[in-house]
Amino acid sequence: MQNATQISSSGATRLAIVAAVIAMLLAAASLVYTVRRERVREAAVARLMTERNIINPADVAKSVRTLKLITVQVPTSVRVETKVESMLLGDASVAVQTPVVVSYGIDLTNLADTGVRVEDVGERTIIRVKVPKPQRQAVEIFAESQQTSVQKGWRRYVWWTGEEELTQAKAQVPIEARALELLPKDREKIEADSREQVRRLVQAIVGSRGDVEVEFE
Repeated sequence: MQNATQISSSGATRLAIVAAVIAMLLAAASLVYTVRRERVREAAVARLMTERNIINPADVAKSVRTLKLITVQVPTSVRVETKVESMLLGDASVAVQTPVVVSYGIDLTNLADTGVRVEDVGERTIIRVKVPKPQRQAVEIFAESQQTSVQKGWRRYVWWTGEEELTQAKAQVPIEARALELLPKDREKIEADSREQVRRLVQAIVGSRGDVEVEFE
């Protein structure tokens, strides 16, 4: 009877040991699975973040193409002067001074995908953008601020006001405004300012993932 009790106790002990071993193995397997799952998840997140941080030139070009950038506005004025000569009545002149604002910009709507390149130079990532040179986009004429003047000698009749000549001079203002030409130093400044405007624009799109450099076609 005693032997049977000892055998029964010994079997129970072995079963307990086996159960403990199985529990330990299951715990170890669960731990390995959890670690592997976390590593897979971390790798997936890292891969996703890497994909998100890749600068796609085509995407940058697509974003930039939505804009027609006005980069520089130049305030100036147009003066049109007409002289009237007469042996009988003497000389006279009329003048019209009109403020205008000339806007220069870069049309980015036709920017090709190849207009944006991404280069790795050492530890730096450089986004090189090639755009057209700035061109005149608009001329605004502020006719409400026009100033006119009429000068005439004493031989002119009192009723001569120069109104007809003033009307002709005012009609000439838009033609003269469109014919305005930039001095070389002014064009250099406009190009420098335009380049900086485009650089800031593209830098805002790509963020801190690279340094933007702009050049003209």
